[in-house]
Amino acid sequence: MAKREKGTECLNCGHHLTDENNFCPNCGQVNDTRRLTTWELIGESLSNFFAVDGRIFRTIAGVFWRPGKVAMEFARGKRMRYMNPVRFYFVCSLLLITSIQLDREAAVINAATNDSDIEQIKSYSDWERDSMRLRVIDEYLAKDKPGVWSRFTSMTDLLIIEPQGKQDEVFAQFGLENGFWNEFAFDQAQKASQLARNQEDNFESFNRVLISKLFWILFLFIPVLGLMLKLIYFRRDFYYPEHIFFALYQQGLFFLASFFYNILFENPVIYVLIMVLFAIHLMMAMRNFYSQTWGKTVLKFGLISLLGLISFSIFFILSLIIVFIIM
Repeated sequence: MAKREKGTECLNCGHHLTDENNFCPNCGQVNDTRRLTTWELIGESLSNFFAVDGRIFRTIAGVFWRPGKVAMEFARGKRMRYMNPVRFYFVCSLLLITSIQLDREAAVINAATNDSDIEQIKSYSDWERDSMRLRVIDEYLAKDKPGVWSRFTSMTDLLIIEPQGKQDEVFAQFGLENGFWNEFAFDQAQKASQLARNQEDNFESFNRVLISKLFWILFLFIPVLGLMLKLIYFRRDFYYPEHIFFALYQQGLFFLASFFYNILFENPVIYVLIMVLFAIHLMMAMRNFYSQTWGKTVLKFGLISLLGLISFSIFFILSLIIVFIIM
């Protein structure tokens, strides 16, 4: 750990300090004027994660009523007054995920083949199914050097028609050899065909796995958001962890608002209103935290919103694929 740089005044409460003071005798904060590094942020977050005190209410009120100011004060050293941003984010995201679990209905996700098609296939005669099977095989064999995705989709179509199909049988019909990617495509095709044939049970299972991983999906996106803020505000004198502070507090507030929406409202009009109010709040927070004009703030708000939407969509789709593979 880097050596402390002691100051003559507590960054949290302003109390006078001497070189003999390792901690502030007034509020207890460490006498250290250094800016936090990434590893120190992680270490402090983990050490304080399970401690729950009244700071959470002060932090919620501060983040809501003083946009951007809590993150700014925490970055400048006032770390005893407010809840650690990682801990605040964890608490808010857990509340949101809990509300989703308590309130969610059986999820309906659009499969590659809809319910009516599946029911129709189940009612076909053996001759009709055999004709469909041959058509799927012919279409696959007609492709020029089909890749893993083509193998996956074709095997899925075949397994919907013949759910009891074995790997060796399917490989023989498509002219495939045993190998990692072919076996991987077959395993995923089995899952996809089961989802299509028995959507209610299997999509419910998928939902349970997804929600169990949702906490980490959301949390692991924060460093990406911090990196985008770092790039957009590259001329401002901010360390990367300080962008993370800002992102964590703002995302935590959004999760908290979503939690109350799920518990109290569930009205699309109210949700749109919440989104609009949060967008306005975020612009105010960006202006206060980064101290730029309204013109630059609005421009960078639009840029971070666009980049955030694109990057999160890609990140979430990749997460869905990973969840599907491991389920």
